[in-house]
Amino acid sequence: MFVFIGPAVRLKIMPKGRKLFLLIYQLISTSLMELFALIVNTCKRCGWEGQTKEVCMMIKMRTLILAVVAALTVSMPAHAFKHYDILMTGYYNGPSVSGTLGFGELFEKYPIGAELELGYSWTPTGDATLACQVFINQNQNNNTQTINSGGVLDLAVNGTYLLNKTYGPAKLYLIGGPRYVRWAVRHEYVGGNEDFDVISWAWGLGGGLRGSIPLGKSFNGILQLTLDYYPRSSIYGHDATYYPNNANINARNNGAGYTYTYADAERATTVPHIRPRVMVGLQF
Repeated sequence: MFVFIGPAVRLKIMPKGRKLFLLIYQLISTSLMELFALIVNTCKRCGWEGQTKEVCMMIKMRTLILAVVAALTVSMPAHAFKHYDILMTGYYNGPSVSGTLGFGELFEKYPIGAELELGYSWTPTGDATLACQVFINQNQNNNTQTINSGGVLDLAVNGTYLLNKTYGPAKLYLIGGPRYVRWAVRHEYVGGNEDFDVISWAWGLGGGLRGSIPLGKSFNGILQLTLDYYPRSSIYGHDATYYPNNANINARNNGAGYTYTYADAERATTVPHIRPRVMVGLQF
């Protein structure tokens, strides 16, 4: 049996679990490519040229992540690796919590690991009045009483590398990998008739350092400092969507001849772009 990952070829024999993973990977990647072609062709037929580039980037990033995970799975040697979990809290443009599923010592000769992290942060919700004007209409000039809620849901796939430098019992790790965030905020006007969501999705990259110090036989204390970068992405609210290249859909105007742009939508929100993160927690 031959297994193809891009141009690379691997010969049998692999464990059944890896065969199943690669089969799932091939099915997903093929489906993504078919979906990619369908969306691009639809965008071109409908005249939505501004969305094509963003769709391409998202599909290619997802396929790249699947390819990397598949390659790592195939090349893993058959030895026991270390499983651990991490719970953390800290600051990510607001109070933040996260949980991590990790696997260390994936290779006998290299201190490399892999992690999947899911977090949520209660970030600032942006300018509700400007958001209403940009995404709905110009009539919310005086009513500033709003109830706002929301934040950022983030997913990270990290590779970890244990640095040789140690400080007593403490260990230092280099971590990094792709990121995916969903920024979503809800604005409710008190005494008004407006109640709407503003949403943005973005793919990015992030990395940093993690310090670990033993607290007991099965527990380690964690201090993590990272920096995430997200390219500008579309921002959607009500029935209007603003794009970084200003190929906007249903862009509103201020009633005086000015049509709102992506920069206005960005000012009305707090969608992540370059964002540091400081977290502390326990590994067990």
